[in-house]
Amino acid sequence: MFEQLVGKLPVGICIVNEAYQVIFLNHFFLDRMPSQPAQDYISTPVTTLFPEQAKFLKRRIKSVFVLQHPSFSYWQQRPHIFPFKSSRPITGEETQMFQNMEIVPISSPEHGKLACIFLQDVTAQASYYLAQQELAAALKKEHEEQLALIKKLDSAQSQLIQAEKMASTGQLAAGIAHEINNPIGFVTANLDTLREYGEHLIGLCDALHNRILAHQEAPPIPVEQLLDDYHYDLLKDDMPPLIDESREGLDRVRDIVENLKKFALEDTGGWQSINLNDTLDQMIQLISVQYKTPVFKVTSHPDVINLYCEPGSLKQAVMNIALNAAQAIEGKGFVKIELRQSAVSTSIKVIDNGSGIENQHVKKIFDPFFTTKPEGLGQGLGLSVAYTAIEKHQGRITVSSNLGKGTVFEVILPLIEPVPET
Repeated sequence: MFEQLVGKLPVGICIVNEAYQVIFLNHFFLDRMPSQPAQDYISTPVTTLFPEQAKFLKRRIKSVFVLQHPSFSYWQQRPHIFPFKSSRPITGEETQMFQNMEIVPISSPEHGKLACIFLQDVTAQASYYLAQQELAAALKKEHEEQLALIKKLDSAQSQLIQAEKMASTGQLAAGIAHEINNPIGFVTANLDTLREYGEHLIGLCDALHNRILAHQEAPPIPVEQLLDDYHYDLLKDDMPPLIDESREGLDRVRDIVENLKKFALEDTGGWQSINLNDTLDQMIQLISVQYKTPVFKVTSHPDVINLYCEPGSLKQAVMNIALNAAQAIEGKGFVKIELRQSAVSTSIKVIDNGSGIENQHVKKIFDPFFTTKPEGLGQGLGLSVAYTAIEKHQGRITVSSNLGKGTVFEVILPLIEPVPET
């Protein structure tokens, strides 16, 4: 009766021995495997049954046998450990299963040390959490837009432009904050494990030192036995990947913050010469953090273009156009930025294959407060701010669009000679 109860639990249970061979699978696993009978899988290594997850599972299971305490993996860290589907209770829709996994050490007289893998289907909770995050972000954005609207009614045009600039930066910051949380999470988990590994390594070194000092008074202990006692194989195999993953996570955090600092930094000196290629590369890296679906690409002729301009307003103008392009894409698509410089002007062309703009709206898109976005999702200032910034640079901006096929914005800036310092 107990085995029948365990078999019917709505939780995956898989028990393996120290050779990673399956000792027991309950129906949660069996119902999602190619062959239903349990005997087809008994004594087969779990790393063979799930080859794509073999390296990760082997590391986690081995650490449980060695350290004799549970190992956890939550869906936020690794959403889909096993390639299982989950059926929505109301719609019946099949989606990839979000999973929490816990591996605990157990033992039996027949098999000795064992590891029990508990797998929990948390698709509903994860979907609810993600939906709540999206709802919270939408509510926050709507709230910020309502505050901006009140400020618009009480402020001059210059104040409205500044409000739109802050809103654009807030859009990027929301995506960047979420992106930073991911590497920080797994770096923290890795460091906890590294601390325990370090304790084992220090113990090994101390034991070797003591044996060397006492080798004349006592029979020597084989080095192999000491290495095995302190689980040297696990330390050697698992520490480098943990350190590499942690370093990669910290590098990601550093790069995101550095790009944000470089792009957002405005020199108080006003007009200056900038490397336009570097500026737009930084902008694309920041936008792509939040808008992951489009493919972003920058091309340049010549390879390096230097431009004398007012960096703050020009960055804001191009970023507003690029953000509009990214927001116009549903599903797969692209945003291309083409740079060209001649003897008299610089061209910045932003091309997307998004939803396009209706003909009757093309002439209005640069008007302040004009927007085709749903209420609460746009203030209608982004392109107006861009137009004002381009005029400040004595340039012009044009747009051509095909509904359902995409849009091309082109900014033409005359080359302005730097003002000599007096």
